[in-house]
Amino acid sequence: MYWVLNGAAYKAEIKTDSEKIILSNGLVSRTVEKTDCRTVSFKNLQKDAEMLSAPRADFCISVNGKKYFSDSFAFVGCCETDCMERVPFRRSDTMTAVGSYPPPGKAAVITYKSKPSCPLLSVSVRYEIYDGIPVIMKLVTVKNDDSEHVAVDNISTDILEIKENRDMLFADSDYNSTTDFIGLDFAKYAKNYARYHFDVLEIAPLYKMNVKLSPAETLDSITAFELLFGADFYEQRLIEVKEMYRKIAPWCTDNALFFHLISNSSRAIRKAADQCAEVGLEMIIQSFGSGVEMESGNERYLNRIRKAYAYGHSKGLRMGAYTLAYVKNYRPVRSHEALNHDGSHICRCLACEWAEKYMQNVLRFIDKTDADAVEIDGPYGMLMCAGGKTHLHEDFTDSQYKQWKASVCDWYRELKSRGIYINAPDWHFLNGTNRSGVGYEEIAFSEKREEQLVTSRIYYYKGTFSKNPSQGWGFLPLNVYHGGGKDAQFFPTDKNAFEFDWALAQLTAAGVWPTIRGKKVYDCETGKQIMKKWVTVFKKYRHVLNGITVHFLPPRINTDNPARTTCIDAIMNQLPYGTDRGFLMFFNQTNTARTEEITVPVYYTGLTALGTPPPPFENTKNCDVKYPLYGEEIAPLVIKARDGSSRTYITDDIAADKAIPPLPTAYETENKIIVSENDENPELFSIDSNGNIKMKITLPPMSYKWYVLHPQEEPSEEK
Repeated sequence: MYWVLNGAAYKAEIKTDSEKIILSNGLVSRTVEKTDCRTVSFKNLQKDAEMLSAPRADFCISVNGKKYFSDSFAFVGCCETDCMERVPFRRSDTMTAVGSYPPPGKAAVITYKSKPSCPLLSVSVRYEIYDGIPVIMKLVTVKNDDSEHVAVDNISTDILEIKENRDMLFADSDYNSTTDFIGLDFAKYAKNYARYHFDVLEIAPLYKMNVKLSPAETLDSITAFELLFGADFYEQRLIEVKEMYRKIAPWCTDNALFFHLISNSSRAIRKAADQCAEVGLEMIIQSFGSGVEMESGNERYLNRIRKAYAYGHSKGLRMGAYTLAYVKNYRPVRSHEALNHDGSHICRCLACEWAEKYMQNVLRFIDKTDADAVEIDGPYGMLMCAGGKTHLHEDFTDSQYKQWKASVCDWYRELKSRGIYINAPDWHFLNGTNRSGVGYEEIAFSEKREEQLVTSRIYYYKGTFSKNPSQGWGFLPLNVYHGGGKDAQFFPTDKNAFEFDWALAQLTAAGVWPTIRGKKVYDCETGKQIMKKWVTVFKKYRHVLNGITVHFLPPRINTDNPARTTCIDAIMNQLPYGTDRGFLMFFNQTNTARTEEITVPVYYTGLTALGTPPPPFENTKNCDVKYPLYGEEIAPLVIKARDGSSRTYITDDIAADKAIPPLPTAYETENKIIVSENDENPELFSIDSNGNIKMKITLPPMSYKWYVLHPQEEPSEEK
């Protein structure tokens, strides 16, 4: 059985003898020699492929300017233990990940003492292997056994010599930001934490850690996660990456339905709470522009917000606010706080005395107000800083690590220990981020509403290759956002009911909840009922909507009329277990009626006769979809595309992928699936030998239809 559909048969185990330790789960195995801590075998059991070209020292520690590899340390002992909880974590009712955290599996810790040629250090190397996924985690911890301070320049978490099959390895790390894995270009997505030196892969911070370690003090390396692909093609490999995230960072499946409130008055907060409760929303985040001050130490103010949040809590809502973790072009900062990272933007360094105080102030706001959520504009995209008199790093080379350690690693763990939901634009999911942007250009949401519908579907299409639906947010401006006037906003919804309904329909189908931004949740009974209808649908099908996104019929923008497409497009999410196996919505945003027989892939419902995924459709790459680029986001934001003078159409860089072979001639199988329009009037379809069904769809101009997919028989237990 393909592990993405059901990994229950692949149980982690650890075997040891006097010389080596073997971690295996039927999908991946790693054999480590204890004495010198060398990996002598790293196998992709799905492909029967050995990854290693030759054994290498498994780790390296640079101390006081000199490198010491694992053979500089003497073996002390090895023990089997439980997998560790890396991030303090509280499960919420809006999460869709099944299973426990930390993920079930087994861990081995090998300990070493330094040899006489090395500074007095103890080292522990932790390997974890999990049930049901071809992933091995690795972490190195260093302890200073000397009576003096030592300077740890850097720690290489893993070192592997790999000449062949490099494309089978996906190396991930908690030292990661601004990455969406588009194209799976290793040099781009892993640049901050991993790189090849000729044939040797090293996982370590790009620059120095530069940590002064006191006697008896310990220091962790960055954490490595190594996934060995079972699939061959671009989209299918990214599905495996997303499945890994569901297991090792389950908080990123928290698909809470939130509202961005543009007000800081207690009355408005209470009113929004009433409206959210009426339509079924689950969280309020006071937005940028609301006037909320998370840095405030004014007790009277904090008490007022606490009472307003308590009212929201009484309505069953989570409550939170926006904070600006760094300044980017919006206003000047004092020079002793600033960093100049590329010569054109001014940001605040997050490893300085100001940042230390800032992060404590945000925690104080949370503790005083009982907030449950925070939207952090930042922390940063692994920027670097030359330093200054109030900075907590020495120079440019250690500024990246020191900022990450303070503002992501340590601060996020403090937030997660309080059960805080984190909205943040950078890729820090392995440190506690719940949701990031699905991908969009802010100026797009100052264009006409029907144009926003097209561009939003393109962003949903593009962004869900590398993110589970719950990992991304879209945008829906109830009130004016940056510009565009009444043609761009969705209020009043009685006049704009058609576009408002369509916008909520497509975000529901995508499972990508947007930043619904406004001064109130609804402005009339029409808007209330539209919102309530789609919130109800979203919550009913939340698990499958936050399932495996299957790209097969992308939106094609009409560049002559960007408020229209050129063909039928579709959004589909699937799950290989449960009652609801798929949610599918077709769109015809053209001016003509269309009837087509459409081939729909249903492999990830788990109801086909196929053991492995069939070759994907040709148009499933992200790179062949044009999308508009409107203008530059330079404050104050200038809406350049209103008259069409600055709008251009672009595509992403070509995604790395193997040549997709044509599907063999299909024949009918005994496997069936039920497809129900609006989850009514079920129709039984035969699944062919390629894992597809044929649907004849008729769509009037400017219309959509949605369907739910079910198994023919009662579902078995969840995987």
